[in-house]
Amino acid sequence: MILDIFFYISFIIISFIFIYFGKNKLLKPNNTNLEYHKISVIIPARNEEKNISKILKSIINQSYKPYEIIVVDDSSTDKTPNIVKTFKDVKLIRLNEDPPKGWNGKTWAIWNGYKNSTGDYLLFLDADVELSNNAIEILINKYMQTDGLISVWPYQKLEKFYEHLVFLFNIIIVHGSNMIRSKKPSGAFGPVILTSRKNYELTGGHEVIKDSVLEDIKLGKLYVKNNINVSNYLGNKIIKFRMYPNGISQLFEGFTKNISSGSTSGGVINLIIALIWISAIFHLFFTFKSIYLLYYFTIVFMLFLISKNLGDFKWYDYFIFPVHLIFFAITFFYSLYRKLFLHTVIWKGRNIDV
Repeated sequence: MILDIFFYISFIIISFIFIYFGKNKLLKPNNTNLEYHKISVIIPARNEEKNISKILKSIINQSYKPYEIIVVDDSSTDKTPNIVKTFKDVKLIRLNEDPPKGWNGKTWAIWNGYKNSTGDYLLFLDADVELSNNAIEILINKYMQTDGLISVWPYQKLEKFYEHLVFLFNIIIVHGSNMIRSKKPSGAFGPVILTSRKNYELTGGHEVIKDSVLEDIKLGKLYVKNNINVSNYLGNKIIKFRMYPNGISQLFEGFTKNISSGSTSGGVINLIIALIWISAIFHLFFTFKSIYLLYYFTIVFMLFLISKNLGDFKWYDYFIFPVHLIFFAITFFYSLYRKLFLHTVIWKGRNIDV
């Protein structure tokens, strides 16, 4: 009974902490008139034929026009480069070989984008990101307020049922780390990163973290280490993405790639907080007593409050949270197995050492 009370109270307290910081870190429009700054948009792309046209159109239609748009094709085997060529104002850089030894694919692509850019500010975007027409304006305004690296975890678009399995991963990525609860966060979110060229060159940028699977987290840490502000936000429908549109195997592979390594990125205290929170869900769900319904509906209600600003989750996602819980556990332990025993993960047809 004492253990039940401990987990119940702990779950509620931690959940309210998640809710508070999530609400206060939502990206919001602004009415400030900005002077023009030269922004280089850099998009690393490997086999992104389903996404690349969509993101390029959203960038071209921005109210705040970027200075240049650069797509780095990372040895794609699909139609990605051919689609990019249809956009006359977009610079295409083709990497036709695997990354040099010591680099992973994404860091190598971003680095090549940077080397071919000339803007005073660098906006790194994943190819699956979708921008509202004032997103860049909002980002550069935030940058001018904070004078440091800006990153965003986009609002999750869900179109197929299996995609809802990202439910708990979204919460853990955003809240189970020190990403939005601190003035010195444990890293940055990878899908959207805005930095000045000056600061990027001062830190050494992706060349310093070239071998990392968690390049976004490592880049944020690198800026913090150099006493440069890092501010992380939630997309709030201003910036969206659809993470794994190509099936459940892609989703499983994607989270297997980094979930175990990322679990310790926020430090010991944040790891303990995340473990207590997730353990409380396990414990309260499997406590079949007369008070079980109270536990169950408390979890349902808190999960709704925490996740409503994270994505297009449906009412049933909250009620079938045990399914999400089991999938999360399977993925986490498989990721841990690959990290500890195989020392490699697979992503987009490449073996990556971890």
